[in-house]
Amino acid sequence: MGLIAAAGFELLIGAAIGFILFLIGLFFKQIMVFDSIALGVITGFVANGVWHLSTALSIGIGAGVFALLLFLQMTKVGFWIIGVLLSILWGFIFAFVAWSVTDKSPFWTYGVWVVGALLIMLLHLWSRKNINQI
Repeated sequence: MGLIAAAGFELLIGAAIGFILFLIGLFFKQIMVFDSIALGVITGFVANGVWHLSTALSIGIGAGVFALLLFLQMTKVGFWIIGVLLSILWGFIFAFVAWSVTDKSPFWTYGVWVVGALLIMLLHLWSRKNINQI
């Protein structure tokens, strides 16, 4: 019985590692899709947890936000608006980590924010090029 439990545990660990690697690959290859999924999931959780909407309605709202963001990012104007805003947001997230790690050094905080936002914008441009080839 222990052997079966160990095999199941190994399978679970392998599935978790595979899912994490999938998310990392999605982030670097198709950040537009990753952003849309992430914001859709966050919106669904907020709709359910904060606004106390039903689970089915929350899932529908999350799916709608995902579809809307992905559609908007396919347009030229929507891509630039959403891409720039999300690049700034991701840069801020990276800057917050740098701020926490470097004892609140403004040099590293702002430097990481600018470099992080630029790198994420490049990922958005690469994602747009890749998604148009599909």
